[in-house]
Amino acid sequence: MSDIIHRLDGSVWQVEINRPERANALRRTTMREIEAVLDSAETSAADATGVLLTGGLERFSAGADLSEMTGTVDDLGFDNELEQLCQRLTLSPLPLVAAVEGACYGAAVDLVWACDAAVVSEEARIGLPSTSLGILYNPSSVARLHARLGSSTVRRLMVLQQELSGRELPPGTATVVRSGSAVETAGSLLSTLAADSAATAATKELLASLDRGDGFDPAVWQPEREARLASPARHAALEARRAAINRD
Repeated sequence: MSDIIHRLDGSVWQVEINRPERANALRRTTMREIEAVLDSAETSAADATGVLLTGGLERFSAGADLSEMTGTVDDLGFDNELEQLCQRLTLSPLPLVAAVEGACYGAAVDLVWACDAAVVSEEARIGLPSTSLGILYNPSSVARLHARLGSSTVRRLMVLQQELSGRELPPGTATVVRSGSAVETAGSLLSTLAADSAATAATKELLASLDRGDGFDPAVWQPEREARLASPARHAALEARRAAINRD
């Protein structure tokens, strides 16, 4: 039985973690199945506008499945696969939005904030129980969360081991909605997109480079910029926008 449910809902690929007997805990199989769906979504002939990642209406995920943990250095293997998936989410040419209801702990927090945006219910519970488990969290994960959630929030989650509700998240880190509406809201964000896929992919690649702190050189991006400016898709979009303005 698969760890996830996935389907194309209109123009949005919806990927739902589905392990209710384990509180949607993530095991390596779960992460590989999510990555496989991303592969399909990116190469599908269907005109998808984005990917919605969720755990359903009751919870997102309890984090890593502790039944797969050994309590030894071998657990780095799980961390490496988690980071590989997070990088995959960040670098996907498709827009990705996570929809969070209920519990969202540990490794699941990584997945949510590796996406382009997070829609979180006000009653959701966000936790990173790393120091209580005696570990130094993956530095790559900490760096990403530090950049996206901010130093003070990460310190509350990791150093003070506080559990935050969705309503306690800093402004700009997530779209906070009433309980039970995260999936619907995330879906509407993606279904109404009307962006060019190549321009979106190039923009996401540039943003990922800036997130990593790569040495920024605008000249590196000039060929892609010129290619987008001269593309047939850009010309068609420009003409459509002009026509819409004239109608108004």
